[in-house]
Amino acid sequence: MPGRFTLSFPGRRDRDDPWFRIGTVDVTSALLVAGLCVLGLFVWAVDPTLLEPIILWPDRVLHGQIWRLVTWPLANEPDFWTAVNILMLWFFGRELERMIGRNRFLWLLVMLAVVPGLVATGLDIGGAGIRQVEIAVFCLFCAEMPNVRFFGGIKAWWFAAAIVGLELLQLTGMRQQSLILVLLASLATAAVAGRSFGLLGEFAWIPRIGTGRPSRGGTRRAPRASSKKSRSRSSGPTVVAGPWDPPAHSPNEQAELDGLLDKISSSGMESLSRPEKERLNELSKKLRGR
Repeated sequence: MPGRFTLSFPGRRDRDDPWFRIGTVDVTSALLVAGLCVLGLFVWAVDPTLLEPIILWPDRVLHGQIWRLVTWPLANEPDFWTAVNILMLWFFGRELERMIGRNRFLWLLVMLAVVPGLVATGLDIGGAGIRQVEIAVFCLFCAEMPNVRFFGGIKAWWFAAAIVGLELLQLTGMRQQSLILVLLASLATAAVAGRSFGLLGEFAWIPRIGTGRPSRGGTRRAPRASSKKSRSRSSGPTVVAGPWDPPAHSPNEQAELDGLLDKISSSGMESLSRPEKERLNELSKKLRGR
């Protein structure tokens, strides 16, 4: 029982390792940010004014309180839709984190706060709440996995288009054109950052930050050994490393995963087709027992 609440840190620091563990819970970037949002709900219940130092107030940002550009999404008022937004951020965020790694996903979240925060500051708009960050994260997931189906048949990209469309209609009806610009800035930031981190390979028209070979995003880093050597050891735990015990799986599945990882290693994540990305995600979840 006491071990359930102990704090521990993984011995390794690979992209798939959590930042730390509380008992058996892996605290990843997605869970960490979602947990901070939940903490903010309790702080609001104690005294809403306690959240004032992290809310985005343009005049205070311009007077040097630049931390507000990062912290404003953590200031949330408790209600049903806030809880839904936090849950969606965690659920879809963890999937993106498996694809690009914990560091890059954390940077993605920071960019989704800072860039729209700068736009809002320039337009003299205050801001608070995780909703716009969650919408951007969800849309990025749907753009990467557009054929995933929700609620028994609705394709992901249809669902994302409906959410963005309803948000735009609501802001238009409220005559909040400035907030529309902030929302568009969030979506553009998610697209550019996702492309820069190795996602959205089929959207070549989206600009990518940085030069050189595209990011080797994906759910796993390929072994540095040659492909022949890695296949000869396909029965060993050379791909999935961590505190879990690798579940039983067939050599054929391991060889298939090794082949996909070799392709990422040689040509980058963008070299995979959409079915290959979905198969990679499926195999990775199975090998991790999730």
